[in-house]
Amino acid sequence: MKPALEPSSPAPGYANTGACPVCRSTDLAYYTTGRDRLFGKAPGVFYLYKCLQCGCVFYLPLPDRSKLSEFYPEDYWWSAEGQARGRLGRLMSRLEELYREFVVADHVRFLAFCAHKFAAGGKLLLDIGCGSGVFLHVARKHGFLAHGMDASAHAVEIAQRQYGLSVRKGEIGSLVWEPYRFDLVTMFHVLEHLPDPRVGLRFAGRLLRPTGALVIQVPNLKSIQARLFAGYWYGLDVPRHVINFTPKGLALLLNEEGFEFDIIYRFSLRDNPASFASSLVPWLDPIRRRGRNLQKNPLLSAFKSAGYLGVFLLSLPPALIESALGAGGTLWAVARPRRQTG
Repeated sequence: MKPALEPSSPAPGYANTGACPVCRSTDLAYYTTGRDRLFGKAPGVFYLYKCLQCGCVFYLPLPDRSKLSEFYPEDYWWSAEGQARGRLGRLMSRLEELYREFVVADHVRFLAFCAHKFAAGGKLLLDIGCGSGVFLHVARKHGFLAHGMDASAHAVEIAQRQYGLSVRKGEIGSLVWEPYRFDLVTMFHVLEHLPDPRVGLRFAGRLLRPTGALVIQVPNLKSIQARLFAGYWYGLDVPRHVINFTPKGLALLLNEEGFEFDIIYRFSLRDNPASFASSLVPWLDPIRRRGRNLQKNPLLSAFKSAGYLGVFLLSLPPALIESALGAGGTLWAVARPRRQTG
């Protein structure tokens, strides 16, 4: 039986609404059910719906911020700390650190392009949702004046201790970086975690200099991999990904919030093949294993990491092909606040 769009008595921490959080349309259709397959932090079933106007998919009822925080393990993001056990453990940790710095350098190259084309060459950078700071660490090596913020005190502590980064604890809407303004603000895989993405866009927009640019990345619901894996697609990540964006939905949102923007169908070395690989073999995903505390045996952990790397490499060709066809696993957007005229 088709689940009701508006539950009469939503559980505590959820909002009773039957409207699309992106375009506010009430023209919705049941999409699929989802479970917390990645970490197992959230029991039960989540009902996902598709907006027939903008195409975005989300689950209802929508969670509030306090409820969402329950769905994240302490080690939601990757960090080299806490992984080294014995000589083999330290070796694997170092190899994974080098791998992550290598793939995230792809993000930094795109950021340099955006700085030149959209932000008057500015180098003052703020990364919202910076995690343990790997991206900022690499960006700083390439000449950016790197700053960050994250809701996790643990992540902030590691970013400061491991890389000596200028990172502060704060959620969307906090004033931790007032009164500073930045040439570039990045939100890599942030918007899909927000029940109201408008709040995130307005917050980021206020932190930009007049000549600055906002760089966004979200999973692409219109990608080939999303269609191929359907409810088992890694990009859905129920229930942490509240909203799953289409190009149309992201464009509608940016336009409504007063941004000039470019949606860019660009391959992501860090995310596109990894999403393929983690959809195929989620039990090998290193973030899942860390979040579930499944890395106690160094030899077994090394074996699984090697297996995951193999699947990642096999996923490179299809990820490149789907991106070449304009249907890659991630959407990139570069946005600037629309200038008022008249």
